[in-house]
Amino acid sequence: MSEAFYCQTQDLAIGYGKTPLLQNIGIGVQRGQILALIGPNGAGKSTLLKTLAGQLAAQSGAVLLQGQNLTTYTPNARARKMALMLPHTRHTELTTCFDMAAAGRYPYTGRLGILSEQDKMQVRDALHLVQADELADRDFTKISDGQRQRVLLARAVCQQPEIILLDEPTSFLDIKGKIELLTILRQLAQEKQVAVIVSLHELELAQKIADTVVCVSPQGVSGVMTPKDAFAAENIRTLYRLTKEQYEALYGPQPERDSERRPAKQEPPRFEHYIRSGQKLLRCGYTTGTCAALGAAGAARLLLTGRAPETVGLRTPKGLVVEVAPQRCRLTAQGAECAIVKDGGDDIDATTGLPVVAEVSLLPDAPGTVTIDGGNGVGRVTKPGLDQPVGAAAINHVPRRMITEALTKEAEAAGYTGGFAVVICIDGGEEAARRTFNPHIGVEGGLSVLGTSGIVEPMSQQAILDTLQLEIHQAALRSRRLILAPGNYGLDYLAQNMPELADIPIVKISNFVGDALDMAAAEHFEEVLLVGHVGKLVKLAGGIMNTHSRQADCRTELFCTHAALCGAPQPVCRALMDAATTDACLAILDEAGLRAAVLESLLEAVQLHLDRRAAGAFAVGAVLFSNQSGPLGQTKTADALLKKWKGN
Repeated sequence: MSEAFYCQTQDLAIGYGKTPLLQNIGIGVQRGQILALIGPNGAGKSTLLKTLAGQLAAQSGAVLLQGQNLTTYTPNARARKMALMLPHTRHTELTTCFDMAAAGRYPYTGRLGILSEQDKMQVRDALHLVQADELADRDFTKISDGQRQRVLLARAVCQQPEIILLDEPTSFLDIKGKIELLTILRQLAQEKQVAVIVSLHELELAQKIADTVVCVSPQGVSGVMTPKDAFAAENIRTLYRLTKEQYEALYGPQPERDSERRPAKQEPPRFEHYIRSGQKLLRCGYTTGTCAALGAAGAARLLLTGRAPETVGLRTPKGLVVEVAPQRCRLTAQGAECAIVKDGGDDIDATTGLPVVAEVSLLPDAPGTVTIDGGNGVGRVTKPGLDQPVGAAAINHVPRRMITEALTKEAEAAGYTGGFAVVICIDGGEEAARRTFNPHIGVEGGLSVLGTSGIVEPMSQQAILDTLQLEIHQAALRSRRLILAPGNYGLDYLAQNMPELADIPIVKISNFVGDALDMAAAEHFEEVLLVGHVGKLVKLAGGIMNTHSRQADCRTELFCTHAALCGAPQPVCRALMDAATTDACLAILDEAGLRAAVLESLLEAVQLHLDRRAAGAFAVGAVLFSNQSGPLGQTKTADALLKKWKGN
């Protein structure tokens, strides 16, 4: 998510029970921008809005407001930044519209709720803004629905929020009332730089007012989309599960599908969805799993209709629609094949540009059956612990489900009741696989058909975590002991200094110490040892479990703190604070004769935070070293583990 987003979510899961209604939600809105939530009734738009507003606790993940977790705000502080406008159902007695609007000043009035003259001025200004001046003294229960919506919006404005969330504010309004309300929202966004998130049923209104759009369906929540992509016919049909006839009954014929009006030469559609990384916009791509499902749909359509499709499309598990033109789609001796070129967007990898080919044949005597196998260029599983069993084609369960769903949809459209046999191939896959980690993790002879979301996000942290989880799972199949090393330095140190531990599985975890420990707990390891450079692992003494410098870089501060605890004079502490590296810190401590004492103190703190994170699930310790100074020490638990592992 972009730092430019005023409000955003991180891996958010929402719902009311133990099972999430929707999860893996990653959306955001900027100040001065209107984000529209669209989707069918009951999909979760209201639940999402209530979670964003803090009325409903998130099941997991976080809502960030100005980069700060929403849960850290006091109720008053939150109310001064955020206003939520829900449909008014509560009966009120003897309440004037002025009093109703004035309720928005309570975050500023204190416990007694006494309005100052300045507060009253804010109320009058808010009523004026929403064109409700003449309603001030009227009974709130005796005005029209449209007038009530204006007053409720005035109440929200009285909070002087930086973001307003509205749940179907145009319900029960006539067309004039809808236009007036949305005009006010546009004015708030443009003139006061308020961020607006609004759920709307009326797609034509959403299309006119929205700067960005998020689609909410029972299948999931999309990323932030442009209105062009969100309101594309294929996306709307998929989102609301409309047939072509139903869509055209509402919105008329789709000119883009009229072959007579289409230009003779037209560029094939390109998947256009972007995420922000720093100051850059990066184009997303789609996975080999999405390619396989698209190819299967295209080949099936040719077999069932006799016509090769110009484009094929589907909604990915991420919620985004991918529509592309096949590289080729043709009949074969066994049935039909359709090739979709893998597009990784700005995340270029070994699979980008390779055709993923789906070979489909009909099984008319096997209703509802879909068999899926791998052919040339698709690897075979050779080690346990992967998504598929040993011997199976390396086509993971999500792509298999996507293929099955795509074929089911094509069968329903054509009135076909039989089954399908599918073979997925990747042209050039065997050669490309040699440049991947596939042989290392147990996939031989080709590439894997992957993708849990169907979408490739450039430089995705999730992809790293998925690989890490897989390797820890495979290690658990071998041993109840585990060694974690942040990087190559740790691997080299282990090879040179602890060759007797070669039989214990070692997993390289990059900066994700906390995540790796959580995964180890989930796999029921009994003993875990971290071995890493002091520049990384000293951060654990401060409870920092993601050691990337972007997350936190307090190495010298931790050295300084523990030196002070060990009696270091002020000049030594100052020198430590000003040091550029941990090796420089060590040199300063050597000169002061404090290295041993400070390292002992740091190691105690490291052990404390490791124990807290492990929470009794396993024994865990850490070994620290420096490239210049060699071994620096180990925590108390690490010392006990090493003696046990070495048989001492």
